[in-house]
Amino acid sequence: MRSILSSVGAVAVCLVAGSAFANSTGISGRSGKQSVSCTASGCHGGGASTPTVTLEGPTALTAGQTGQYSLVITGGPGVKAGMNVATDGATLTAGSGTKLLNGELTHSLPKAFTSGSARFDFSLVAPATNGTYKVYAAGNSVNGNAESTGDSHANATLDVVVTGGKDPSPNEGDDEGGGCSAATTGAPAVLIAVFAALAARRRRRDTQG
Repeated sequence: MRSILSSVGAVAVCLVAGSAFANSTGISGRSGKQSVSCTASGCHGGGASTPTVTLEGPTALTAGQTGQYSLVITGGPGVKAGMNVATDGATLTAGSGTKLLNGELTHSLPKAFTSGSARFDFSLVAPATNGTYKVYAAGNSVNGNAESTGDSHANATLDVVVTGGKDPSPNEGDDEGGGCSAATTGAPAVLIAVFAALAARRRRRDTQG
């Protein structure tokens, strides 16, 4: 089974408004799918408290169906928020406050916290092939001090099971023409020809001797 949302298929966030280190209009490649965090990239860090990041939406879709999802960031410094989302096979569509960047979703501008949380909505179109797809998500909670310090981020993932489509091909990923399988199938015929040639050579030697 494929995985998608190995976090919602991925979400990454790097955000500090006005900072030279910040990505106030979004960034890709920080969802957790690539194992690179905002802290590791040097954009954000040092926050005294870590936010909670959750992905809300259906965990089962039929092939081609569109599901509505939300990335919710709660806690942390809690002044403004950013996000990044990626998947491993589904199609992502931006919602209010988000945009597509290099095939991933990210914030178009920092979003202010309301009542302790920030929400980013988006949609996901299930692929035509059955399987379990993972959504990868990262959410950043920042203090808005225009510096790369005092901010915190967290990650989340969500598995979405897709049914009603085509089953994965058992030979998916093989070389065209059967790859190793074709070579293996032809091997017995080659061996038989070699043994026949050796036997004929031995008979000639016996006759001549």
